[in-house]
Amino acid sequence: MIQTRRHFGLLVLALVSCSGAFGAEPALGVWAISDSFRIDPMTNRAWEANRMVFPDAIDGDYARKNSVWDGASKTITLRAARNETVAFQLIVERGTSAPLKKINVEIGALRNSSNVEIPSANIDLFKEWYVNVEKRSAQNYSLGTGWYPDALIPCSHWTGRLFPRSYMLPFDIPDQLNNISLEQRSQALWVDIYVPRDRAQAPAGVYHSSIKIHSPQGEETVQLKLVLWDFALSDENHVGGDIHTDTELHTFTPELELKYYQLIRRHRLVLGEVGYAPDIQVKDTKVDIDWSSYDNRLSKYLDGSAFTRQYGYDGPGYGLPIELLVLPFDAHPTNDYYNSRHIGWPYGKEWKFYRPWPIDLPDGKVTPAYTEVWRETYKKFEEHIEQHPAWDKTKFIVFLLSLDESYDEGSVKELLYYGGLLRESGAKRLKFRIDGSYPMDTMDQLAKVVDIVILGVRSYVPDRVKRLRQQGIDDWFYTGMGNTDGDPLGCRALAWTSWKYGAKSWAIWEMDFNSLRAWQYPATYTERNGEVQNGQGFLVYRGETMGLDEPVASIRLKLMRRGSQDYEYLWLLSQKNGGKNEADAMAASIIHEPMGKDASWGSPGMWRHNAEEWDRARVQAGDRIEALSKSK
Repeated sequence: MIQTRRHFGLLVLALVSCSGAFGAEPALGVWAISDSFRIDPMTNRAWEANRMVFPDAIDGDYARKNSVWDGASKTITLRAARNETVAFQLIVERGTSAPLKKINVEIGALRNSSNVEIPSANIDLFKEWYVNVEKRSAQNYSLGTGWYPDALIPCSHWTGRLFPRSYMLPFDIPDQLNNISLEQRSQALWVDIYVPRDRAQAPAGVYHSSIKIHSPQGEETVQLKLVLWDFALSDENHVGGDIHTDTELHTFTPELELKYYQLIRRHRLVLGEVGYAPDIQVKDTKVDIDWSSYDNRLSKYLDGSAFTRQYGYDGPGYGLPIELLVLPFDAHPTNDYYNSRHIGWPYGKEWKFYRPWPIDLPDGKVTPAYTEVWRETYKKFEEHIEQHPAWDKTKFIVFLLSLDESYDEGSVKELLYYGGLLRESGAKRLKFRIDGSYPMDTMDQLAKVVDIVILGVRSYVPDRVKRLRQQGIDDWFYTGMGNTDGDPLGCRALAWTSWKYGAKSWAIWEMDFNSLRAWQYPATYTERNGEVQNGQGFLVYRGETMGLDEPVASIRLKLMRRGSQDYEYLWLLSQKNGGKNEADAMAASIIHEPMGKDASWGSPGMWRHNAEEWDRARVQAGDRIEALSKSK
């Protein structure tokens, strides 16, 4: 029904909108829109402008005027804090049936009236890559089938070897590489602007630049205006959204691994990578650990040097250590609970990381020696961590993947056993984490050994959360989200929802599932019954598919960054006198009641589905932070 309605809605739009068909328009046209929309290259309409799915969706002629664009003056206006990345999209349209050839885009440095410059090196230009959703995701809503922009291919800092830079910029419409259709109407470009953290480098005020878009068929110049508030976002992430990933980073070259970590840091997110383990030798109850390879791989992340100019980094979180590290402890070679209940289901890459560590159960049974080895290994990890004071800001997580979301009585007893051994070892720097929707009476038992519980959104309800907090447990939440044909605000909403409910953090599964093929096949996850989840478990494209020596961010990853930055606005506002109530009210005005619902993340009514409302709330927060700072 939703699919039929979408087709009907597009038909109506085609009849009433002059952008729905080639007409008496210039050969080359340009407009802009904010970072939370995606423009269909066949219709020039925002996928999110679908009031059949979201009654409160954006409406009107947003190609002529929206929160960042004034078509009358051809001006893009952005507002930002220091140490923030702000983004917008340029939409280049062809107004005739003739192809546009060799379209180039040039963006100059931003300057204020005192000639202080935010240099071009702080401005990144990306070409948006479209994926063809041929089958709607198996959830209770979808924005429909068709071509969605998702991958963001770097143009400013090209590292490609398979294709020359000229395959990306200049470009044609229709685009020969993406090969959408001869009827392609537009090509979107994404622009990131990182504002330096220091006031001397970026004093408050108004900065100007221009953007020139030109081809042999015509050219346009638009003005870029950046208004800076006189405050900076913190380098510390106060929500630290966690992407639990089995990306096999530990098997990548150190150079490529570093690029993944830096990409995630630039987007104010956290990697919960599974797979790192030191070399260990166990004989009877004697445990010997060789830390050399482990430390050599991880020290730069644990002391923060990976995020400094020493390793070519500048951006948010400069010099700070990674927020968490998942330790290698695990009980079994497989997750038997999952296997027994999902016969024939697709299995994730995590099967590669199921391995008993530090040792396997001898003959499948717990022995005194086995117990002692686990206790001793916990202790040795703690002792090693304590020898490195620079690592004191990282949270070290014990997460038993082979017992993940295992609800049977035997698995619960095992969790109590392994968590109890951690308590007995005295290794207080190590935190025991479980994920899942366990019954509350089971959680009352597990509370004796658990430090962190990550609840599914359907079981994240006030009474349960309150009780967990009373027992000293940190509550996070997780959800299946980020489907390509879903509401992209679901990515931004993770941080806003965390604020509204006071969750310590949020977590999602995977960023790299089927990422090599995702450039052409967005149905990254297939269910046992043949249904698909477009983009599920997938946020970062493998660059090697396109000949790049770096990972490629998706628009959905960018929107997680936008949400994390929005959270920092709420946090800064809450630090001002009376600001906490204002921040809470802003979050409540955007986020309705997504928790405890038996519905897909982003379903109609969970929050406001017009991103312009979110942008207005952020600007309101920025104005209030500045006003309250001046009124001290």
